[in-house]
Amino acid sequence: MNTDTSTPAQKPAKVAKTKAVTAASAEKRAATVASNRTARIAERGYSLPLVLTCKVTGKEVKYTSPTYIDKVIAKFGSLEKLQKEFVSRDGRAASKPAKAPKAAKAAAVAVATP
Repeated sequence: MNTDTSTPAQKPAKVAKTKAVTAASAEKRAATVASNRTARIAERGYSLPLVLTCKVTGKEVKYTSPTYIDKVIAKFGSLEKLQKEFVSRDGRAASKPAKAPKAAKAAAVAVATP
């Protein structure tokens, strides 16, 4: 059931007013979101996602969990030190010496024992 009592000539005016209110609300919401985001960044000391570049591989890694980021920062001592000395999982694996395969290791042991 249609309860709208406006005439067809009044409807475009209502639509324009509604769009103006919606646009103003969207602008106000965007301003609020931006100020809240700025406040959270100032409180934490970093923005999310935190992007770190591996010093071994050069790969960029993104972290989004504030609790994990805080734990890693505490481990390194400061955010600046973390950014300077960060090594990704791939970088740590690449910097470790390669292990001999188990089959080759077993064959070497069998040959060595007479």
